[in-house]
Amino acid sequence: MQDYGWLGWAKNGGKAGSEGMSKRLEGIEIVLVTKGGMAPGSTSSSFIKK
Repeated sequence: MQDYGWLGWAKNGGKAGSEGMSKRLEGIEIVLVTKGGMAPGSTSSSFIKK
């Protein structure tokens, strides 16, 4: 995300990115994992709200 770099991972139905900040999406990475499996990285800070 613009000005923040990569944020944490989110799963199906989870919020990711930002809200109320007028920032653009600059990249997206999708990784498929087995159901109940671990996230491919940190899940903290996957969503930022102003």
